[in-house]
This record gives sequence, C-alpha cells and structure tokens, in this order.
Amino acid sequence: MDDLKQLMDDFGNEALEANTKIASVAVLLSTGKIAYQSTNWDLTKQTGVLLGILNGNTSFQLNNSKFSVSESSAAGIIATNPSGMGAVILAPFQRGLLVGYVMPFADPHVALVFLIEYATRLNGKG
Repeated sequence: MDDLKQLMDDFGNEALEANTKIASVAVLLSTGKIAYQSTNWDLTKQTGVLLGILNGNTSFQLNNSKFSVSESSAAGIIATNPSGMGAVILAPFQRGLLVGYVMPFADPHVALVFLIEYATRLNGKG
C-alpha cells in the first residue's frame, strides 16, 4: 500500500509539472474497492457507475454532473460533460481502473496519455 501511495504522490507531482490539468485521481479495483483517491474527490458511492463504463455504458452521472463517452479504446476512455465542465478519463490496468477528472478547457487526450502511462505502472500494485 505504501508503494501505491508513493506512486500516486509521484502522479500528482508529475501531472502538475506536465500541465495535464488533471484535478483529481482515483484507483478503483475491479472488486469495487477504492484503493486510492485524491483528497478532493470522493467516489466511494460511484464505483458501480465507473465499472459500468468498462461494461459498455456510454453515459453516466458522476457527482451530480452528466458525462458521455466520446472516445473509447482498450487503452483508455474519455467521457466529456456536454456543458463544458471537464472530462472524466479512465485507463484500465490489471486489477482495476485508474480514473481522473480533467478540468474544463484542458486537452483530455493529453491527460489520457499521461493517465495510461501511470495505469501501466499500477500493474502488480493495488
């Protein structure tokens, strides 16, 4: 667990340095348990919604905001808010899902590439 915390601390620092505009991040295990979440994001009651995206749901509500999947591949998913209130990005890893919230006016593609890099680092952790 210390390894995961250190990895996510590194994530926060590097995301800031790379100007990805990722405001929040969480590590969700495929069991529905949250292994890590940034202090500014509480997804404890939203795990089913997030796992549903992996199962093909294309629209969802997260913390009172609507999102629709705009791009999806095996490597990652981008879901945008139709009112321009940012995006949710998801990158699967062996034991779950790395989830991030990208601020409005950020490039979710740049953020997703960054998130995918960290998802591969999560393989074997969590």
